[in-house]
Amino acid sequence: DEVLERIQPPVPARDGALWGFTDPEGDLVIPARYAEAQQFREGLAWVRRPDTDRWSLIALTGTTVIQPSYLAARPFSDGLAWVVRNAAEGWLAIDPTGDVVVPPGFADVRPFNRGVAAVRRDGWGAVDRSGQVVVPTRYHGFRTAMADGRVIDGFTDEGLGVLELAGRHGVVDHTGNMIVQPVHPALVVHPVAFLVGTGTGRWGALDRRGNPLIDPVHRTPEDVLDEIERLLADTNPVL
Repeated sequence: DEVLERIQPPVPARDGALWGFTDPEGDLVIPARYAEAQQFREGLAWVRRPDTDRWSLIALTGTTVIQPSYLAARPFSDGLAWVVRNAAEGWLAIDPTGDVVVPPGFADVRPFNRGVAAVRRDGWGAVDRSGQVVVPTRYHGFRTAMADGRVIDGFTDEGLGVLELAGRHGVVDHTGNMIVQPVHPALVVHPVAFLVGTGTGRWGALDRRGNPLIDPVHRTPEDVLDEIERLLADTNPVL
């Protein structure tokens, strides 16, 4: 960020009993007048004043964009934020002006990424920015394990998600296309493959189309990663 000279937004900071926002030098640039404050995302931050249980939205200057309106709110992502107006109707998604983009009706939600978001009704699935269901809400989990150790709730930046159904895992993309059926006891997303574990504790790999790449004969995921590195080292670019 420093090299690219990106503007760093103010960050929440406590001053006494209340919260304000400070700049990168630690100077208070938005007064401490909030009981709660979230991080800025996409130039906007949710805050709650001490005299209300409703969250409001402010801009980088501290100007109120949306008056106190929501019992719960999550940061903006892909230009949309999930909010709750009342507990009975569940989560809905709004744009920065407060207009409803995705109607309410979800028990739990994850941030939008690449135009889709993981959501839960009776089960987990996904919706697009219009609220259209692209992955049926029938799965027991939607957490994506990555080969670098991260676990992402919902979709990765490249639009892949790991679904879980009755203890078995598969991969879906952001269009709803099921790349790997949920039949694997364990599944980890790698930049060029999917690591899959068997019920006997052995590990192998599928390619990014879901086809077998490495037989499930290895004891650990790390052994599979070493095998992938060897395969990559043996390849030569062709014109």
